[in-house]
Amino acid sequence: MVVMQCNRGHLMSRFVWSRIRIFEKHTGTRVGNYIEKRTCKAMRKVLLRWKVSSLSGIDEIDTLMGICERIEVLGHLSTESDGVTQLVELKIKEGRELSEISELHSFEVLEKHEEDESGILVSIRCTHPLAISAVELSNIYVYPPYGIDSKNGLEFRIFGISSSIRSFLEFVRTVMPPDTISVQTIKNGSEKSLDFLTEKQREVLELAVRRGYYEDGSEVTLKQLADQLGIARSTIGEHLKRAESEVVKKAISDFN
Repeated sequence: MVVMQCNRGHLMSRFVWSRIRIFEKHTGTRVGNYIEKRTCKAMRKVLLRWKVSSLSGIDEIDTLMGICERIEVLGHLSTESDGVTQLVELKIKEGRELSEISELHSFEVLEKHEEDESGILVSIRCTHPLAISAVELSNIYVYPPYGIDSKNGLEFRIFGISSSIRSFLEFVRTVMPPDTISVQTIKNGSEKSLDFLTEKQREVLELAVRRGYYEDGSEVTLKQLADQLGIARSTIGEHLKRAESEVVKKAISDFN
């Protein structure tokens, strides 16, 4: 009888984990992270900003800004302990070359995907200390899109439990002090509307809904949406993909 119970338990475990794997595949949510977010009493969402003047002379960031007018990280393609592979849209300054980025110690252009008048879409391997610190600290999620431009400086958002956020901010203040840090504490059920999306994700998703992009038989194209916002089709496509993924995960989280 004991053997039968053990076998039954083993089969039940296999069944449960098969359901979990399907859930992970369709939502992009790792169960460990999902459970932690559901059980944690308070999370923190942080917005960090650096002015252009504050970035001057900082490590390789200053050099990177000398090569590019604009750098926008659209997503993380892979994350390892020694760096992050990012999908990036960038605009190279006149007289500079894309290959110059790979001459920097912390950045390597892996592949050029496409190019149009608005910029170049590439995969970049980033091993900058700021990226490494975010990877090494567990329970932190960095929200794409984020990036640097020659007018507004650097801005990005992170989300995670209080202790991990605190450790990350201590490190950032030491190596690359931000000009502003905005912290929002989120308790279970307190986040409303589309606040869990980035500003750009909300903008493109709201436009797509408003234009009827998701309606049956809609003839609205990504190109039309991109033209209305003045950005590349590939860029708005990536923003929408990320926004849709976050909305689905949030819906499943709320349902459960």
